[in-house]
Amino acid sequence: MLLYLYAESPVHAGASDSLGVLDLPVQREATTRYPVIWGQSLKGALRQAALDAGLDELVVPAFGAPVRGPGDDTEIELSAGLLTVGDAQVVAMPVPTLQRTFAWVTSELALYRLARKYARLDVAGLPQPPRLSPEAGAAASGTWTGNGRAGNQVLGPCLVELGSTPNQQLRQWAAQLATDVLGDTDNSRPLASLGDKLREDLLAVGSDVMPMLLTECTEFVARVQLTAGKTVQNGPFHSEYLPTETILAASLTLRPMPPKGSLTTEDAVELLRDLLHDKLIQIGGDETIGKGLVWARLLRAEDVQAVAAPETADDTAEVDQ
Repeated sequence: MLLYLYAESPVHAGASDSLGVLDLPVQREATTRYPVIWGQSLKGALRQAALDAGLDELVVPAFGAPVRGPGDDTEIELSAGLLTVGDAQVVAMPVPTLQRTFAWVTSELALYRLARKYARLDVAGLPQPPRLSPEAGAAASGTWTGNGRAGNQVLGPCLVELGSTPNQQLRQWAAQLATDVLGDTDNSRPLASLGDKLREDLLAVGSDVMPMLLTECTEFVARVQLTAGKTVQNGPFHSEYLPTETILAASLTLRPMPPKGSLTTEDAVELLRDLLHDKLIQIGGDETIGKGLVWARLLRAEDVQAVAAPETADDTAEVDQ
């Protein structure tokens, strides 16, 4: 199964160590420095969501037995659970721009990783990610390229050359994400209204640009703890968040349920779908100040097929002067 997460509010899945003046950074991969939500953090959040939803029959078989606290002598058969939860890796992250407020940026690496997740579902017909030079970029629509538009675009702190025509491979990926992440083919879905923007405003950038954007375009917030008299008791301390509108994806694998158990594998999958598909869940810290709200979509193999990129007639139209 493929789990998409779309940030409704800034997300702080905290790392263990501070980084310079940043007291509470987000989790990042050691090699690429891409933000990530580690599988153990995500599995704990999904377990809590199941508990909050009252799905007691799903919690222990899928997520494992609870850990006993100090002084708790209850006899419990310890188990890790049958649900394997992979890391939630960045698919695309919003960055500020000088036109259209913001755009989502992705990379060749991020799309290759996503393609491998689709391959586990036996989805055929997906395009190869666009091949880009380290400092270049590409756009999914003529909104960012074409006649009358500047070849260089400001993305966060970077000036990136996006070319003169839309990239057809990226256009198809934008259509795929709009369908699978936002469900924009069904207007009743909570994120469907964002489909047109994602189809137009998905950009891909090279391997030199993406790490900088993923570092510079996260959110940094300074906070203090006040006394009853409104004076500073602790702080300031600085937290990092993945911004609202960030898209992440994780692979989930459910091993077969025991034949003598009360829950079949098919029942467990349906309960997971009820829990996670088009539902708002909480991941990460600072829950009490509204952080970590994400829309989840859980896709099975039968829910996914390759989406053809639409051909639009106005991609190369002149910009009104």
